Amino acid sequence: MRASSHGRSLHHTALRSYDRGVGTDLIGRPTEPAEDELLEVYARLRSLAARDDLAPCVTANVRSALAACWNAINDLGLDYEHLLDVGV
Repeated sequence: MRASSHGRSLHHTALRSYDRGVGTDLIGRPTEPAEDELLEVYARLRSLAARDDLAPCVTANVRSALAACWNAINDLGLDYEHLLDVGV
């Protein structure tokens, strides 16, 4: 399990994409409702991945789902980050 201070840092940044509230992608185009939903799912998965109270099997599966979701977020240009930079 990860240290709580590290988890808090991840939780703080986990909602960054969804809380942007601007409704645009990285180059300023308006996002579609499905893209906004995808950003919300991504933020929720990041928040789950930041927790240190999950069973190891849950953590592994959340990370797997997060990586798959990241592929879509990155390909659509909705947000940019390296998952390794946030401890995933």
